Amino acid sequence: MIKMAILITGGAGFLGSHLAKRLIDAQKEVVIFDKNPKKLHLKEASEKVTLIKGDVANLRALEKVCEDYQFEAVFHLAALLPPNTEEDPYKAFKVNVEGTLNILTIAEKYNIKNVIYPSSATVFGPDRTPPFTEEDLRDPWTFYSSYKICTEIIGSIYSKKFQLNFRAVRFPVVVGPGRNPFLGITKYPTQMIEEAVKGKPYVAEVAPDTRVPIIFVDDAVQILINLWRSKDIQFEIVNVDGIWVTAQEIAEGIKKIIPTAEITFKPAENEHVQQILSGVQKHKQEGVATFRGERMLEEILNEYISRRKEEKF
Repeated sequence: MIKMAILITGGAGFLGSHLAKRLIDAQKEVVIFDKNPKKLHLKEASEKVTLIKGDVANLRALEKVCEDYQFEAVFHLAALLPPNTEEDPYKAFKVNVEGTLNILTIAEKYNIKNVIYPSSATVFGPDRTPPFTEEDLRDPWTFYSSYKICTEIIGSIYSKKFQLNFRAVRFPVVVGPGRNPFLGITKYPTQMIEEAVKGKPYVAEVAPDTRVPIIFVDDAVQILINLWRSKDIQFEIVNVDGIWVTAQEIAEGIKKIIPTAEITFKPAENEHVQQILSGVQKHKQEGVATFRGERMLEEILNEYISRRKEEKF
C-alpha cells in the first residue's frame, strides 16, 4: 500500500529541518529529499523521517520517489543560495530553476495538488521604498533573485494550466539556530549572534543604522504551514511582514543577553544590504491566513541564543 506523506525537498537544510520537526509533531509522515541528507539539523527527527538522497535537477530521481508515496503536498525548499548562486550561475540555474520545473512536473504527473515554495523579498530589488504589494514592480539585482522571479512565473503557468495550487511566499531575512552564517544576501544578523555565542569578537561590515526586515524561523515555518492549509487559494504569491531592526539594535539586544559580546561596526565600501519589506494588504483584507512574523526582536534573540547554547534546534 502506498503511504500518504509530505515531501520536503532540501529538507535537511535550515528551514527544512525546522519544518520537518513541526510536521512530525503534527503526526505527519515526512519524506526528505536532499542532496546531502546527513546534514539534517534536527537530529532527534532523523529517526522519524524518511531521508532520501537526491538532486532536484534529476527528474527521474524525483519520479522514483513519487512511485513509492502519495504526497498530499510538496514543500519545495531545495535551492542554492548566495554567494553560491553568484559564483556559479549555471549550476544555480540547474538547481533553482530546472529543479523547480521538475517539482512542478511531478506534481502534475502524480496528482500532487499543493506545492509550497519559498520565494524571496529580494525580487523587488535594492533601494526601493517599502511597503510593497504582491503586484508591485520587481527589479532583481542578483542571479538568485532573478531565478526566484523566473520560478514564480513558471509556477503561475503550471497553476493555470493544470489547476495546481502553487503557493509562493516571499520571506524577508529568516534567522534562527541552524542557519549557515555564510549563506544568503544579508548575513550579518546571523553572524552577529553566532560569534557572540562562541565568545568571539565580530566586526559588522555595515553601518549601525542599517535597517533590515527579519523573521524568526519558527514564524517562517508556521507561515509555510498556514499557506498550505489555507483553503480557496488558487495560485497565490504572498509577501511576508518581518520586523524592521537596525544593526545597532541587534547588537544591543545581543549584549543584553551576552554582556561579554564584542560587536563593532566597520562598513564595507560596497556593502549593499537589501532593505525591502513587502506589504500584506491583500491578506489583511481577505483574512485568509496569517502571513507575518509574530515575534519581536527581544523574543527572537532570547529564543535563538537559548536554543543555540543548548544545541537544540
